[in-house]
Formats: sequence, C-alpha cells, structure tokens
Amino acid sequence: MKSHKPSSITSIPHQRGTVLITVILVVAFIAILVVQINKTVVYQANLNRNLLHRDQAYSYLIGMEEIAKIYLKKAFDSEKDDVVHLGQPWAGQNITFPFDGGVMSATVVDMQSCLNLNSIAILEPIIARKGTANSPSPTRGSNLANASLATNGNDEKKESITEQILTTLLEKLVEDTEVRPAALSAQVRDWIDTDFTPTGPDGAEDLYYQGLTVPYLPPNNAIAHVSELRSIKSFNAVTYDLIRDYVCVLPDGNHYKLNVNTIPAERSDLLYAALDGKISDSAVKKLISERPKSGYSMQEFWDEVGSAVKIKKSYKDRLDVTSRYFQIDAIAEIESTKVYLKTLFFKEEDNTFKVVSRYFGKE
Repeated sequence: MKSHKPSSITSIPHQRGTVLITVILVVAFIAILVVQINKTVVYQANLNRNLLHRDQAYSYLIGMEEIAKIYLKKAFDSEKDDVVHLGQPWAGQNITFPFDGGVMSATVVDMQSCLNLNSIAILEPIIARKGTANSPSPTRGSNLANASLATNGNDEKKESITEQILTTLLEKLVEDTEVRPAALSAQVRDWIDTDFTPTGPDGAEDLYYQGLTVPYLPPNNAIAHVSELRSIKSFNAVTYDLIRDYVCVLPDGNHYKLNVNTIPAERSDLLYAALDGKISDSAVKKLISERPKSGYSMQEFWDEVGSAVKIKKSYKDRLDVTSRYFQIDAIAEIESTKVYLKTLFFKEEDNTFKVVSRYFGKE
C-alpha cells in the first residue's frame, strides 16, 4: 500500500504569504500610530505654548493700561485748559513698548467723537429745549434705571435728541429703502428703554423678539457692546457695517455730548447729523478741515458755523470741546500669538484715569 505525503506541506507557500501580509499590516498600523502620537504631542506642545503666550500677553496688556494712564495724565497735565483736540500728544502717536520675545502697542481714541447709543432713551436732551438742562454728571456705570426716560405723563414716548441725530445719520449712510432710518432708531430705543411699549408702528419690544424662531429678550437696559445692534430688529450685516464706526456705547446714558474737535474727517456725517442737517456737507467738511491746531473753543466753533444758521439749543447743548471718556485699543504680540484689548477710561478732574471696562477681542 502506497503512502501519501501530508497535504499540509503543499500549503506552506500560502502560509508564508499570509504571514508576510500580516507583518506588513502590523508595521503599517504601528507607523500610523506613531504619526498620530507625534501629531498629538506636537499639537499639545503648540497648545501649551500658545496658552502660555496668551497668559503672558494678558499680563502685559494689563501693564499697558497702567502705562497708558501715566501717558495720558502727563499729556493732559501739560495742557492749560480742558479743551481736548487731535493736536495733543495722545492723538498723534501710538504707545509702543517692546519686551523680550514680543511687542505691545496701543492707540488712544476719544470716545466722545462718536454717538453714545445709550443716551437714546434719556430725557435730558429733551429738557434742554427749554433751557433747563445741566451738564451731565461724570458718573460711571449705567444709570438708565434711575434716569428720566423720554416719556410724558400719558406714557407717550417723545423722540430724544440722540434718536433724532441717529435718524439723520442713518439717512445719510443707509441706502436700503426697505428699512426706514426712523424705524431703525425706534428699534434701538426700544432695545434700551425700560418699558414694554413699542415706539410707534416701527418699534419692537419683548413680544416681537419672543415670537422669533429662536426667541430672546431685549435687555431693556444699556447696551454693553456695539455688536448688540446685530440682535436688533432690521439691523442686518450691511447696516451694521455702515453705522458701527459712527456710534459707541458709554456706560453713562447721561453722557451724551460730542466733541467737535475730535470727530475725524472721515466721519463728517456725524457732525452733519449733530447740527440737525442745517448746513451742507461741504460746510461740515470745512469745519473739520479748518480746525485750529489747538482746537476750537465753543465760541469759535459757532462763529465758524455762522449766525445765519439756526441751530436749536437742544442740538447746541449736545456739542462740546472737551471729553471725559477715552479708550485704548491695544495689542500684544508674542511670536505668532496676538491678544487684543479695548479698555475704556474715565478722565477725572485731576487728570487721573480710571478703568471703566475691558473687552478682549479684535472687534
């Protein structure tokens, strides 16, 4: 009887191929694993470095605030009067401070060269029409809850001077005919005021915002940041981009005066609106371009406007040649890390500066 060789011997070449494929797969898996581990290690190292640089930049920017306060105090201590203008040292140059591994810099902005939206619901400008308004007290913090709002005894809303100025400004800037400038102003007013009654047919109070697909409520208090405008009815991205450089928010709604010496030429439409549109665009631009190096006094400014131009006293009371609120726009750079800070200062009578608020972010 013939014997047969085991059939398993003939399958050895196939087994060898299987082992080879298995080894290749294991090596490939290990290679992928090593690459992923390396990526994770590099990512964690970069993250830790960036977090460290961010914290360092934060500390440096807080130090920049102190440098800015000293710089501003020295700048104003050297002035003989309380006039604030763009010919002063604070407006003419950046504050730059290099440090090991990076640099930080800051620019100073007069926050009374823009329209304070938080004054839109305040009654004081209305009172000024009768000549009974006093200069607003330089307090800090929102006082809308304690302020006299623009309503009369029958709870019928009056149009504040800020609302009128904002409407005139929007008429100059906004070309979207689907939204009336007066409607935009009314909706800003309703966003801030403390009542629940819409301002006319275009107003929007709690009921409107609660009826949206994603409902929310208006704060019925001071605006904290200009970007809140994007949450207000009828304010789209285009309208917001057009208006945001002309407006600002100060914590004190009673602080509503505009400094005629610091409104820049590119924002001449704001001065046009503050003068109730009573003079031409070219005349407004001339007022700005021909400002004295040391700034206008109020008498000089009104002399330039001319006695033939009839400006209501309520509008005249909105203009001034001094400022109390200033902001530094600062940036700290450490290697590829950049941290932005906006700090709002209040200028005291003795030219010391106190921090009112801070905002971290580019915009």
